[in-house]
Formats: sequence, structure tokens, C-alpha cells
Amino acid sequence: MKQPLEIDSELHLKPVALADAPELFDLVDKNRAHLKQWLPWLDFNQTVADSTSFIERSIKLADEGAGLVTLIMHKDRICGVIGFNRIDSLHKTCEIGYWLAETQQKLGLISRSARALIQYAFNDLKMNRISIAVAVHNSKSRAIPERLGFSVEGISREAEWLYDHFVDHVQYSLLRREWKKSDD
Repeated sequence: MKQPLEIDSELHLKPVALADAPELFDLVDKNRAHLKQWLPWLDFNQTVADSTSFIERSIKLADEGAGLVTLIMHKDRICGVIGFNRIDSLHKTCEIGYWLAETQQKLGLISRSARALIQYAFNDLKMNRISIAVAVHNSKSRAIPERLGFSVEGISREAEWLYDHFVDHVQYSLLRREWKKSDD
């Protein structure tokens, strides 16, 4: 995805660019306590330079077709991130990851953004399977794949180190044929 993906008049997904580093870092920094309860990378993002490095790696992965990071733009302000943490073109699979600023929750932004990425994955990237892994106790994040018709595949035990303890993940997946069926 080279161009922004318009979702509606107030919401679009924009591929990350180096110029976004200061605003992205500011959003992360303001939401540090909120994000830290579920995301393990906050200690590695302490400066604008860290956000710049993240964006550089994200651009490289996108250029290689191995990932895609987009900014969730609501009313032309960055309010979160959503993308494909991993794209496997050979097996036609990808994995969606996301986070949202605390003040932007309960507006349907992640659900609408994920729906747009799913359409993009199936229609443009010709993926067959999309997965989402979510911490078992993260009920807000689990609601997204459940709302979008993903199936639970199982639990990955101690799948992620979260600062001082391991967390289990629920593994969700959605197949192209299921999405088309649910889209009718």
C-alpha cells in the first residue's frame, strides 16, 4: 500500500513515513501507561529516534512485502497503529496487529480500520488467511476479531513476555471464503 486507504470522511489508514516519527512518538509517550498493560515494546521506545528506527524497519519490511504498518488517522491526527505484523506471500497468510490511543477508544476506529485491512489483504494482496493474536485477558482487543467473524483456533501458552511475566494468547483466524460468505 503506497497511498492512504480511505475508510470514511474522518478516518483513513496512512502508510508510515519518516516525517511521522515526532507525532507518533508523542502519541506513544502520552499513552505509555495505557499501552504498557498489553504491549511489550514500550521500554524500547523512549525517544523520537526510537520511533524513527521503528518506522525505518517498517518501511523496509513493506518494501520487501513482508509487513505493513499504517497509522490510523482520525480527523487528520494519528490516533493509533494497525497493520500486518507479518505477511507470508508464499503461503498467502498475514497477521494483523493494532493499538489505539486511550482517548480514541469506543469510536469503532479499530473495527473499521481492521475491516478495511481485511478487504485489502483479501482483494489486493490475494491472501487466503488472516490471523490475529491477542492476550487472553485483553477483552477489548479480543472483541475486534470476534466482532469481525474470526474463529478461535486455540491458546498459545506463554506466547509473549510482558515486562515481568508471560501472557497467553488467543489465536484467531479468518479465511477468504469465510469473509466472502459473511460479506453477502
